[in-house]
Parts: sequence; structure tokens; C-alpha cells
Amino acid sequence: MDYLPDLETIDGVTFELRPHHRTPTKKQWTCLRKNRSITNRYLELAEEFQRSRIVEFGVDQGGSTSFFAKLFQPEKMIAFELSDEPVSTVMDFLSEQDPEGRINIHWGVNQADQAVVPRLLDRAFGSHAVDFIVDDASHLLAPSTATFEMLFPRLRPGGLYVLEDWSGDHLDELAIVTAFMNDTDGEFARRFRAAALQNTNRSKPMSLLICQLVVASGRNPDWIAELRIRGGYCEVRRGAPTSRPTHRLVTISASSAKRCLRSRPMHALFLRLR
Repeated sequence: MDYLPDLETIDGVTFELRPHHRTPTKKQWTCLRKNRSITNRYLELAEEFQRSRIVEFGVDQGGSTSFFAKLFQPEKMIAFELSDEPVSTVMDFLSEQDPEGRINIHWGVNQADQAVVPRLLDRAFGSHAVDFIVDDASHLLAPSTATFEMLFPRLRPGGLYVLEDWSGDHLDELAIVTAFMNDTDGEFARRFRAAALQNTNRSKPMSLLICQLVVASGRNPDWIAELRIRGGYCEVRRGAPTSRPTHRLVTISASSAKRCLRSRPMHALFLRLR
């Protein structure tokens, strides 16, 4: 069967939806590493967030940065990428598509850096609140939580904070279970046990943050007005609080982790076996 690309054209630029392919952005054609469901949700939000102030974490090859630039036509947008090597194709794309310089990418910045990130936000937006934030960066619990705690209070009331691909750990676990079910000769089981003996990294899944947000929405309904969760996509809409919370919005601790979600290291083992 011939491959039929899933395409979305916005303002003369064609975006090909290929969530599992890492291809650089080009002038009139961009590889967008998002599935159709998530892409459609952003299309639904386009009218509400036109000419808005946007922050993006996780640039990679620049597909989503280019997509947000064309879709939302932001008043100002800054993006952060951990890699310190600029991707020339996305920089060329922005030079042509954004001659006013409304979109800026900061390379070599850790999303959880509590000194650099706020300083760059202040430089870009001054005292203005942010309208729209997307975290599609590390997909790890600790940095994602730190970024949320740092950025969510800077959203305007009614603004939106998006967490992408929070379910990746559990998809890996599903792959492990499937591999065991198809392991007719016991080879996968032997490799899995060998990897388990070597594994000492009991990292907590990012889904713990989603669980904590559900709890926080009940504990701080004036701060978190609405949660929308579908698949590995989560939206957090900011309310209109009259005062700052008396405690952290999201609390990650050993005791709360045990109560909310059992920590599993199997995804790390799966990455060793692939």
C-alpha cells in the first residue's frame, strides 16, 4: 500500500504530520512531530489564541515552532531548546516567515533553569502575562514539574498550559507486556531479567505530575479552572485567583508518589532492550 501523507497547510506552508520521524523544517514543507488528534486540538485553539504571547519548551528540529508561528501568528513567542546547536533550517524558515522577529529561539537552555528562564521571559514580555505555554521538552517528571511551578503563575487568567507526551513511560510498559506475550522462546524474558539486575534507576513517570494536577485542581480551584486530558495530552487552564496559594500548586514527594501512583522502572529497562 502506498504511503498517504497526513498534511495540514497553513498560510502557504505545508505541515506533514509524522510523530515518529525527526526531519528538519524546510521553507515550504515542515515535518510536524504530532499526531492528528493533537494537531486538531491546536487548530481548535487557533482563534482563541491569535496574536498571543506564547512560550514553547522543546524545539527539536523546529516543526512545532514553525507550526505555532503560522497557526497563532503570535504577538511574541519565545522557545527553549536544551541542545546548544541551532538548527539552520528552522532559523532560515523564521528569517523568511517572520521578518519582524516576533519569534525567538533560545538554544542550550534547560527548561528547569530557574535563573535563565525567568530572565529571558522578563526580557521578552516585561510585566505582561503569558497567554499560552507548551511543554514538549524532556517528558521527565522533575524538570517538567519545575517548569510548571515556575511558569504557570505567569499565565494570564484563562491562559492555557499544555503538557505533551506525558504517557510515554506507560506506552513503553505496554510494549514490554506485549513483548512478553509474544516471547515464545523466552529470549526476551532472559534479556529483560539481565537488564533488571543492572538497572538501579527507579525514576518516577511523568504521569505522576498529571495525577498531582488533578489533586491540585480540587485543592486550588481558583488557580486551576479546568483540566483536559486525552491520551498523552493535557491542558491546564488557569483560573482567576485573588491571592497566591499558601503552598506549592504541585507537590512531588515520596509519600505523595506512593499514594498517587506507583513508581515503575520498567520503561528504563525497555529502552535498554530496544
